[in-house]
Amino acid sequence: MASILNGSGLPVSIGPGYALRTPGWRGSADLHMGGVAATRSAVRGLDAGMDALDAALGAADLSEVRRVDLSLQAIAPGATGRSGAVAGPIELEVPDPGPDDRQLLLEIDDAGVLHWHLPEPAAGGAPVPASRGGGGTTRFRLAPPVPPAPAGAGPAQRSVLGAVGRKLLKLLVYPVTDPVLGVISEHFVNRWEDAKRPHGVRRFTPGHFRQPHAQPCSPGELAELAAKGRVLLFIHGTFSSSHAGFGALPPQTLGELDQRYGGRVLAFDHPSVGVDPTANARWLLQQLPESGVDLDIVCHSRGGLVSRVLAEAPHAPGMETGRARVHRLVFGASPNSGTLLADPDHMVSMVDRLTTLLTLFPTGPVTETLEALVTVLKVLAHGALKGLDGLACMRPEGDFLKGINGHSAAGATYYAISADYSPVETGLQGLVAGGKNLLVDAVFGDAGNDLVVPTEGVFASNGGSRFPIAADNLLVFDAAQGVTHTTLFQNPKVSERLLQWLN
Repeated sequence: MASILNGSGLPVSIGPGYALRTPGWRGSADLHMGGVAATRSAVRGLDAGMDALDAALGAADLSEVRRVDLSLQAIAPGATGRSGAVAGPIELEVPDPGPDDRQLLLEIDDAGVLHWHLPEPAAGGAPVPASRGGGGTTRFRLAPPVPPAPAGAGPAQRSVLGAVGRKLLKLLVYPVTDPVLGVISEHFVNRWEDAKRPHGVRRFTPGHFRQPHAQPCSPGELAELAAKGRVLLFIHGTFSSSHAGFGALPPQTLGELDQRYGGRVLAFDHPSVGVDPTANARWLLQQLPESGVDLDIVCHSRGGLVSRVLAEAPHAPGMETGRARVHRLVFGASPNSGTLLADPDHMVSMVDRLTTLLTLFPTGPVTETLEALVTVLKVLAHGALKGLDGLACMRPEGDFLKGINGHSAAGATYYAISADYSPVETGLQGLVAGGKNLLVDAVFGDAGNDLVVPTEGVFASNGGSRFPIAADNLLVFDAAQGVTHTTLFQNPKVSERLLQWLN
């Protein structure tokens, strides 16, 4: 039976141990047992994306224990005779699971946008509420709904939940200690990536570039390839892998590139969250022959920073930079000027955006990327920012970018592909029309962006000697073309430019 929310801001019990505060918002809340079937009956049109997310949650050892179906409507000024509460954040209180488990809350709003919520700090600022056994409480705070646009103000908004103003809340529980990787701490991501995202160089040919777990190339094989001519190397971005990051490229494009490079097309898989780009590049250089390799590189997102370490040869301990001679480098949505989403205050927003993109527009093996995102959330919930060096490197004012943008670079030719995203009314994308732009851009403000990286930050002046990138070497998607950070390589124009630039 639905619980009635009167908008007073006082807690309303929605079930034993569960309560909601909805100041300025009236409506109803239904508390149900969690599970895939319950979610499917409520969410419409996101089947493939939700299947991938459910698989990722299972792989990350998260179990859905409760679901709250929330329907809200703003109280008009002066319409409430209760307390006159001003509209504000929504708070959900749930029973503490005890000392061996922790909780996350996943919110799906009416447009299909996903928001992750970490538990609110306990008194004294502890990152995770101290367990008090069966009588403890965990609190989550949610932003209020975005009111629908007035009639005639833009495209009509549709809802994956059946009505605008609804939210679906999924309460997820996970164990504090992984049976293989140990207790979640600042070293947890490194252990996870060592197990699931180790360094490796693989062949990347039309027949198997979309296949996971390809056999890595040995240093001897790399030396043999390098002796035959220039090598094309693909370098993926944060949370991703080679086959996931570039799997949307048409096989025909890979086939043409494979022919041009005489079968010398490789991909570099590497941990991207717990280690910085310099460590990634150092590992790769140690695998290359002492005589060196002539390289062209195609990279995505944070992979561009790894590529710049290889191309620009900064001085660093253990960097045998002479082993990589980079000639052409194509940046795909790379944060060469950083992204504010890598700041500690915005990292959950980064995970929100990527989770939403991969769920709304699932292409290829997104489950493993979603698993990486969920793993980072678990670490953030424990306040372990020190273990996220691979994300910290993208901070605009961080030491890594200051260093690499502050020295003279070698003479590789740079190209860039970048996008400014805005929702377009084409099928499922229309669910996010009406001004929401997925997650309202409070982070980027008025700056164009692909939802993760600022548009101009890929190619504009940043202090580096190779920037800005020449206009003739750019492909920039405008807002009307609907290209996002994660859908870049499936666009046909990207294949056209790759074949134009890499010849």
